[in-house]
Amino acid sequence: MTTPKPDPPAPLLSTWEVSAAAGEPIAVVRVRNLQGTVPVGRDAWGRPDKAQPALISTEVSFAQPFGAASATDTVSAETAHYGNLSKNLLASLGAFAQASPPTKVAAAASAAGDNGKPSSGDVFELLWVGLTGRVVDGSARALPLDRLPFLNTDRLRGLSLTVHLPKASLLGSGVSQTVTACFNGETEAAGNPLRSYARSLRIHELRIPVLIGVNDNERQAKQMVVADVEIDKLDVTRDIHPELESIITEASNNHTMSASSFETLEALGALVAGKILDEFKIVDDPKTGRERGWQVKIALGKPIAVPFADSPEVIIKMGAGLL
Repeated sequence: MTTPKPDPPAPLLSTWEVSAAAGEPIAVVRVRNLQGTVPVGRDAWGRPDKAQPALISTEVSFAQPFGAASATDTVSAETAHYGNLSKNLLASLGAFAQASPPTKVAAAASAAGDNGKPSSGDVFELLWVGLTGRVVDGSARALPLDRLPFLNTDRLRGLSLTVHLPKASLLGSGVSQTVTACFNGETEAAGNPLRSYARSLRIHELRIPVLIGVNDNERQAKQMVVADVEIDKLDVTRDIHPELESIITEASNNHTMSASSFETLEALGALVAGKILDEFKIVDDPKTGRERGWQVKIALGKPIAVPFADSPEVIIKMGAGLL
């Protein structure tokens, strides 16, 4: 049996562009923070093949309203049973775990990094395949011909999937990867069902003591700065979060957050985003994040700076296609 020729991959765009192309959702089924275990990937110290807890969230946006399902009070083909949706995600996790030892999975891993070990991105790919039947960029069918995907992509307007690893950061509240996709709809010809897709990596709530501020009292001692750092238009699946966290927080480098003496969050955020875009490289690949087309979004907050507010924050986005 010959292998079907792949379809052209959908273009990788920013999350905002993909969401705008999909339009305002009119019928949505969500599952949030489904608990499971990712059996591979790198932990907060960068060690490969470490099982860790995962929180899985997905949002399915349909092209048509819930007409029949609402009228008949039944789960029809125009919607998705959220219980079965949850079971499908957990079954995909289980299928990956059953491929142990990890060397068996590594042969099919999309990236050869981490000494050939599979990454959490490969687990993500398997979750996506279980939902749509195709790889993340939509270019190839990845399910056996006798098995149907859980979702009928002809009925979809958009789909997002997030895998959050709450123990994958040393100083933050976790690391997450999200893919958002916009679908062609049932009026399009057969082939790749995706119009476009986005992939992003986020490190949540890094807490770093920083000497920062314009007031005299702020110049006397460090205060806690909370940073959310997100890379959009991410073009790799390997686990890069330990190195990304290090370039942001390592105190030995006097251009990182923990050794800064800036007065404003705006200046600090611009410097950190610039370091990620211009200096961060993935092991043996000479291309920088800017050359890869990444967009970096950084949200910085000072929780104790304003006594009667939760936190003043500044958000900066830099990178490809942005001024």
